[in-house]
Amino acid sequence: MAIHSLTDEQINEIYDRFPQNCKLLNYTPRGRLLTNAEAAELCGLKPNTIEQKRMNGTGPAYVQPKDTRRILYAEPVLLDWLASGLRLNTCA
Repeated sequence: MAIHSLTDEQINEIYDRFPQNCKLLNYTPRGRLLTNAEAAELCGLKPNTIEQKRMNGTGPAYVQPKDTRRILYAEPVLLDWLASGLRLNTCA
């Protein structure tokens, strides 16, 4: 999902949760957009895995600057995506 697909309300909620997600995931913000390789490393995935998740719509929202092939990830969105997978047990 491209980040422009998120509503203003969704973006505000994600940014409101960012400090809590940083603490939860023991993450120190870099204060910039992350490359595909950096995002994959943060998530514990291989770069091609996060690319596949982006292509099939199951990965985090991303930014693609106009007229480029480059893909970048906003830290708050990436951490929110990771935190959304938090589970307390393996029971369904």
